[in-house]
Amino acid sequence: MIWRGGARAGIFGILCLALALTSTLPVMDVRAQQASETAAPAAGDASAAPAAETGQPQAADQAATEQPALDPFFQDMKDQLDGFSRSLSTVAATVAEDTPGTDTLVRLQTEVDQVQAGLAKILSSISIRLTEVRAQLLELGTAPGPGETPEPAVTTEERNKLLAQRSEINALSDQAQKLSALAEKTSADISHLRRVQFTEMLFAHTDLVQLFSSDFSRLVRGEITAFKVSYGGWLNYIWNAKRLQFLAALFLSLLAAVFSYRISSRLLDRTKLDLQEQEPDYVARLLASFWTTMIPSLALLAFLAVSYVLFVGLNIFLPDVERFVRAAYVSAAVVIFVFLLSRNVLTPGRPQWRLVPISNSAARNLTLAFTALAVINWADILFGVLNDTLDADLRLEVARSLITSVMIGTILIAVSFIRPRAPLGGATAQKRSIRTLFPSAIAVMTRLVGVFIVVAALIGYVALSRFAANQVVLTGGVLITMYIGILLGQAVSQPGSFARTGYGKHVVSRFGVSSVRSDQISLVLGLVTYAATFLIGVPMILISWGVRWEEIKLWAGKHLTSVTVGSITISLGGILIGVLLFVGGYLGTRWFQGWFDNNVLLRSKADSGVRNSVKTGISYLGIVLASLLAISAAGVNLSSLALVASALSIGIGFGLQTIVSNFVSGLILLAERPFKVGDWIVSGTTEGFVKRISVRATEIETFQRQSIIVPNSELINASVGNWMHHNQMGRSEVAVGVSYDSDPRTVMNILMEIGTTHPLVLQNPEPMVIFVGFGESTLDFELRVYLADVFNGITVRNDIRVAIFERFRDEGITIPYPQRDLHIIPQKERHDELANSIRKQMRKTATAPVETTETTTPSYDHPDAGNDDSGER
Repeated sequence: MIWRGGARAGIFGILCLALALTSTLPVMDVRAQQASETAAPAAGDASAAPAAETGQPQAADQAATEQPALDPFFQDMKDQLDGFSRSLSTVAATVAEDTPGTDTLVRLQTEVDQVQAGLAKILSSISIRLTEVRAQLLELGTAPGPGETPEPAVTTEERNKLLAQRSEINALSDQAQKLSALAEKTSADISHLRRVQFTEMLFAHTDLVQLFSSDFSRLVRGEITAFKVSYGGWLNYIWNAKRLQFLAALFLSLLAAVFSYRISSRLLDRTKLDLQEQEPDYVARLLASFWTTMIPSLALLAFLAVSYVLFVGLNIFLPDVERFVRAAYVSAAVVIFVFLLSRNVLTPGRPQWRLVPISNSAARNLTLAFTALAVINWADILFGVLNDTLDADLRLEVARSLITSVMIGTILIAVSFIRPRAPLGGATAQKRSIRTLFPSAIAVMTRLVGVFIVVAALIGYVALSRFAANQVVLTGGVLITMYIGILLGQAVSQPGSFARTGYGKHVVSRFGVSSVRSDQISLVLGLVTYAATFLIGVPMILISWGVRWEEIKLWAGKHLTSVTVGSITISLGGILIGVLLFVGGYLGTRWFQGWFDNNVLLRSKADSGVRNSVKTGISYLGIVLASLLAISAAGVNLSSLALVASALSIGIGFGLQTIVSNFVSGLILLAERPFKVGDWIVSGTTEGFVKRISVRATEIETFQRQSIIVPNSELINASVGNWMHHNQMGRSEVAVGVSYDSDPRTVMNILMEIGTTHPLVLQNPEPMVIFVGFGESTLDFELRVYLADVFNGITVRNDIRVAIFERFRDEGITIPYPQRDLHIIPQKERHDELANSIRKQMRKTATAPVETTETTTPSYDHPDAGNDDSGER
């Protein structure tokens, strides 16, 4: 806490001191300037008075002959087109007069690009206005012909006005299209000149024999003398005239660097990253590499940025000195960043923290090589700026570029021979041959590029060699940084990576984030890392190859703001903004939903049903508003959705009736609330508790824990029983039957006593015993009790049944089984007739002659066919 207070006070002091120093500019110069300016207004006023007097009759004459004022839209368009025309004429004249330099061509092309962007906006505005005028003319219709009923004068006047506007718009559109074609041609001419100049410069041949025959010692002494005169004089002036401001700016810059270092260190401490761990995982290694690179880099950036701003604000720099110091700051920042990144990624002394699987010797050599390449390349750039400010001899420039190119090429050749992995033998080498193919290809390409740079420099193509060396260093550095960013994105997007970090653990414990949501956050962070890597890396590569930042901005503004697909214009930037607004609106809705529920509804003692309905309504309202806001931000005209709405109405009439019916029914359920979440309802054959009410369906959980999704229209159109509509009080019944030998009054008294003595039974309304009726074998009674909570019905009925059984057993009251009396009536006459018929048949069989015949047993009468052993059936 003490450190925080001190840091805040230090920041406030730094800001106040910087403001005071910035305001302490040379007072005498300001006073002299003010004194010189006080005379000018007086003279101007003296000369303006007669002019005003003589201008009064002129204004009167102009008022007499004043023409009707033009529409502000047309006047504004004309003024802009005239300005663009003058700009294009000036650019064309500058290009045609003589061959301008590269810097001049870059400036002229930037002006032409701005003119093209302005003309595109003008054409878009003109097209919109022309569409409006045509729509109004279509509403008015054509003018009546001869013999037809004349139209009102107001209509004729309005049509003539619209026709005049259409002619004016067509003229403006034609002028804008001609200027756009001229701007495109001028831009193409400038691009052609730049390519020609660049090609001539790149392939210019230098006679090295003549170059090295020069007296370089004299040239170097002359440049040293010029440096002492120019920069030495500036240093003497600063030390004598602005010593206090200079030292104060340095002190504030050091304070800013220390403060940035302390803040970054505190952030590293909060990550709870153990840099002494012996077996860290890949995420920990990436985080360690990131923080150990960024903390010193941020401190250095804070020092350089604050010192530069203060030096500029205190007028310490001269124009040439400012250019050199700016180049020195950039060179120092790049070199230190490359050294820190190489050291922390390759970690020569700690192989367990290394991000790339290479040997220790390869890590040391690559770190030294990368740092040397950065130092040589940016030192050459810095000396180039210095020579430019000192107007040094061209031979020094060529010699410096030659030496730099040869050194960079030699380092690249040496790097290509570094073995990135430790030597492997036998089968292991065969298995990893495919994996080492890609690094081998990179080594071959690096060797070829290094040889090309050295050879091109030695045969006299110094500019080509220096350009190739510079592009190799810059593009290679950006690609390596992008590769590390891709590795970071892969590691961050792995399942569980977010929860393993210090911030992830804090977020998970603070907000109760589940493991699934944590993995989703990891995936989103990985995608954000990928996007940031490409959005930063690709423009840097384009800039290193000569593409101007203005061209990138204009290209992005043209292609990301309006992409035409057929007759539809899509704005990718608008879509991205719309998506971000929708996500922000959705998150804001969720936050407001929770805040309103916990702070307003909870304090108002609203029941769960009201709270759920209000939360659901807030959620739907917020999503609708966020959707409308996102659609408007994406550039979609809501009025143009009328056709879509009409098509949807036809679809609703045919195929979406059920969906719309369920949607409307859901809104009715949320507003009317015939039941709420947690109620026990009965609908048809479905009975259970309401778990969720949405706009399409309602989720009901049965007593068997089965979730049933019921469409809302069925709950609206059918009868629904709600046990908890107004309150949770309900009635339970217990039926019992006794034998006919029991006394009904005694049974009723016992049942009443059992009902009134149960602790969960309400006494108001009091229990009731009903003699239901006479059954087949029992006297039927029913005990009706009222409960404060209908959920206790099963428990109460169970207790009452047990108590009834025990009391009936003690009182000798029986609960009989069902009884049935069966009466069997014999039919004697039918039995006598059957006996007589049997006797007659037996007499006939006994008196008949017996014929002896040989009986053959059928082949199918076999014991195996299912008969007995004698063959009889």
